[in-house]
Order: sequence, then structure tokens, then C-alpha cells
Amino acid sequence: MTEVYTPTADASQIRKWMIDYISSVIDVPKDDFPVDARFDEYGLDSVEAVIMCGLMEEAFVIRVEPTEFFENPTVNTFASHLASRIAGEA
Repeated sequence: MTEVYTPTADASQIRKWMIDYISSVIDVPKDDFPVDARFDEYGLDSVEAVIMCGLMEEAFVIRVEPTEFFENPTVNTFASHLASRIAGEA
């Protein structure tokens, strides 16, 4: 399988996308979003992880596996992880 990386997506762009998406799902204002809280602390489960994978794959043109959400369980850690993959560092 060949991945197409988007060289312009950095952690801040990924973080913003995640905050926008998750805050709409859990109905939390973006300004109050807990970026260092674990995904399961605000009710995201494996079903939502699969949905987010598909949406993130479209947005960032890179394959995202649901297990990555469990290995990188906060918005900040996940955004950094995905940005590293996109940059080709991981």
C-alpha cells in the first residue's frame, strides 16, 4: 500500500481539524476544548475513531488506523504523531 503524504499539514493544522470535528460531536465550545484530555474522557469510542480515520484520511491524504487513537490518546499527542508521519519522520 502506498501512502501519499501532504507536506503542508503540521501539528497545529491537525489539532485545529480535530478540535473542530470533536467539539461538534461532543458539543463542547472550541475555546474550552480539553486538548490534553484522553479521547475516552470525553466519550469517544472505537466507532467514532473509525469514523474519524476516514475523515482524516480524506482531509490529510494519509492512511490513519484506529489503533493510532489508542496509541496517541489525546488531541495533542495524536496531532504530533500524525504530523510526524506526514512529514516522513515516523
